[in-house]
Amino acid sequence: GMKKDIKQYVDQCYVCQQNKVQRYLRPAVTTLLYSQPYSEDISMDFVEGLPRPKGFDTILVVVDRLSKYAHFITLGHPFSAKIVAMVFIKEVVHLHGYPRSIVSDRGRVFLSHFWQELFRLQGTQLKRSTTYH
Repeated sequence: GMKKDIKQYVDQCYVCQQNKVQRYLRPAVTTLLYSQPYSEDISMDFVEGLPRPKGFDTILVVVDRLSKYAHFITLGHPFSAKIVAMVFIKEVVHLHGYPRSIVSDRGRVFLSHFWQELFRLQGTQLKRSTTYH
């Protein structure tokens, strides 16, 4: 038929072959080179001042520093270090265990005695990020 004739013509045409777009097979999904899908080093920060659907105006963003896997946890003002710790344990620690280290800014929650003591008892190192200019 006509389709077969066109294919044969294109296959034999020098100009057609020069301008033909190469199609490559997609590579197979490969395994990442680290042993855990979620590392033990994370960073945390708040996104605040959002519209208040259902009373939530803040998102706690927790990002694995190796895989960049992220958790987004909604919160409503006012919230304390205890509340943040409770949702962090429920949403992150429950799935991945306590992290080896947490990088965060110098926000009041992360500087609170409660927060510092909780993670000291769990063996988690708290690190402070520098202020963004």
